[in-house]
Amino acid sequence: MKPANDHEKAIAWRVDRKCVEDPDCPYHLIVRDIAMALDFIMSPADTQFLVRYIQWRHARPQSADLQSALAKSPIQ
Repeated sequence: MKPANDHEKAIAWRVDRKCVEDPDCPYHLIVRDIAMALDFIMSPADTQFLVRYIQWRHARPQSADLQSALAKSPIQ
């Protein structure tokens, strides 16, 4: 799942990081933690992307792209 804009890139980077740090964290806590950590107010589209990205990431916890994604800045 590829982020389409800067907000989605920041969301994806934080979700990836959270999934590495705490892979068993429940969805609702990830949503809360990510929303609180972002430096912008999420739009409804951002919130929808966050939920879909969490589901996508949890379906691919050992994905090879996860470590490379964390090495990158959220905005590139």
